[in-house]
Amino acid sequence: MGRREQPLDPDRGPLARFAHDLRELRRQAGSPPYRQLAARAHYSASTLAEAAAGHRLPSAAVLAAFVNACGGDPEEWERRRIDTHRLVTAPAQAPAPVVPALPSPVPPGPTARRRRAAGLVLLAGLLTLGAFAAGDTSPRNAAAPGSDGTRSAAADLAATDPRLPDDGRWLRADSDVPERYRALIVEAGTTCHVPQVTPVLVAAMLRVESGFDPGLSDPAKDEYGIARWTPRVLRYYLPPDRQHTVPKPPFTPEDSIPAMGRMLCALAPELEGVPGDPALNLAAAYRTATWIVQRQGPELDRVRPYLEQVRTAMLDYAPGSPPPPAVAAPGGR
Repeated sequence: MGRREQPLDPDRGPLARFAHDLRELRRQAGSPPYRQLAARAHYSASTLAEAAAGHRLPSAAVLAAFVNACGGDPEEWERRRIDTHRLVTAPAQAPAPVVPALPSPVPPGPTARRRRAAGLVLLAGLLTLGAFAAGDTSPRNAAAPGSDGTRSAAADLAATDPRLPDDGRWLRADSDVPERYRALIVEAGTTCHVPQVTPVLVAAMLRVESGFDPGLSDPAKDEYGIARWTPRVLRYYLPPDRQHTVPKPPFTPEDSIPAMGRMLCALAPELEGVPGDPALNLAAAYRTATWIVQRQGPELDRVRPYLEQVRTAMLDYAPGSPPPPAVAAPGGR
């Protein structure tokens, strides 16, 4: 006989509510044993049970399999999963401290804390890239949103300045990132509370996905725009008031680039503890699926050239990095 599930209080928070309702979906399907669900879903019984345990959100693939096996609507549940992730990772609103009024207020200038935070962003990015270049594939404890409350230095600064200027802190100033997209890239890479989601990663992925081409159109793969969005996926990463219908291409950079940042932020908790470079794991999940990255199987082989290109672009875009070497013109043919 299988172990009885631990009771869940749906009022404990959004994650508990999500798991509670997922259990209710299974109950409405006749409470099939997890072994029976596993035969329908093609995931192990333990994986499906963990999806409804309330410890963390399941991956998109596991959730879809669970819901399909119980006769639910996968699209509706994926929307709920994204909404729950946003609630779980929203920064806590700390009460404003009471500060005595000064007789002559002085406009605040750059503080040591902000300068130190900016330095930490650069240092963390360079260390991560250096570890990948050295072939480090050991498990990492990437700080996932909601796991221990940590926030990236970039997110701390973003909380202070909602529209941060691109002043060289985020992207190398003389890189090939088009000037007209830099502000959108900085926004997409600094509004998430996950350290590995950075403007450098967003810019690198855009370069590899489309070469910064906003008019890219690939109907054979159903991918469009600067971030190669599939319409049915982009839908869930647009602002909430635009998620009720599947958008139609063409997709503007103003929609595509912030949506990439939102998706990377949503994927990060599913990849916590997965071996490899956390930023490149996110890029792999964006190009394939989270379960492929989680399994670390042969399915990843087909995206390794893509990941190598992203890694190279990140090295090119990291602030303070040397410019890429000039490419010699090919010899006459």
